[in-house]
Amino acid sequence: MRIGISPFGHTRDGSFAVADAAVEGGIDTFWLGEGLLEMEQFPRWSGGMEPLTWLAFLAGRYPGVRVGLGASVLPLRDVQWLAKQSSTLDNLTGGNHVLAVAPGFWRHEFEYRGVDFDRRGAIFGELLDGLIAAFAGDEYSSEHLRLAPGHRLSPRPLDGVHPQLWLAGAAGTQRKALARGLPFQARAATPAELAPTVEGWKARGGGVFGLRIAVELAELPQHAAHLSGSKIVGPAQYIADQLRAYARIGVDDVSLIPGNDDESSLRTTRALVNEVLPALGELLARDAA
Repeated sequence: MRIGISPFGHTRDGSFAVADAAVEGGIDTFWLGEGLLEMEQFPRWSGGMEPLTWLAFLAGRYPGVRVGLGASVLPLRDVQWLAKQSSTLDNLTGGNHVLAVAPGFWRHEFEYRGVDFDRRGAIFGELLDGLIAAFAGDEYSSEHLRLAPGHRLSPRPLDGVHPQLWLAGAAGTQRKALARGLPFQARAATPAELAPTVEGWKARGGGVFGLRIAVELAELPQHAAHLSGSKIVGPAQYIADQLRAYARIGVDDVSLIPGNDDESSLRTTRALVNEVLPALGELLARDAA
């Protein structure tokens, strides 16, 4: 199971301290989410920055890391410019860029952009076809997008088709990913909640199944450690046990959001690389024996 983190903090220096600790500890993937408006839950250095710009900076600062956007809200994006930006990052990183796209979650962002929130699923389907066509240089026309024949965006993706393209979201988006043979990144859920979904995905021939979830180191008694639908909170061994549970049900790729400010993010990241991941490795080796 591959594990990456979001290098979040409340300040620039705090965010880069988290990123430094992650890379020095052997984590090879940075994931960023996407938010359009100012939100109390996502201050500037904890999700408020434009993610493709930030990922390009991280890719240059830490050569060789995989940089993933999980996920871009496709109904709020200009598809042609998203394709151009993502293809650029795909070329800059030598194909080490993941673009996950989703229908969206925050109603107020749709209201701000004048997009019908209740039709976001249908709009997403149209724009996803348009995004794939833009990457490939194909003609495309729908209610929300037209790509004229005889033109192709520059640059082309590294392989001429598209970057590593994933879908993210809920059940409807998962069905689209399965139909198109694309990886899928699920919303946060407990292993027990997620197990039937992963089992069905694998049984239908689905490929990579990813998960994005928050995690925070807390030196709590074992009975006080907890895993909600959105966050793992507890000591290092408890976090390792929960990640092991995800691996056991078939999750292939985990995007972790460590902590919620400079101090807790750095403390959690250091615990991940020094304690959690070594313990997880031992647990998975034991399972495989």
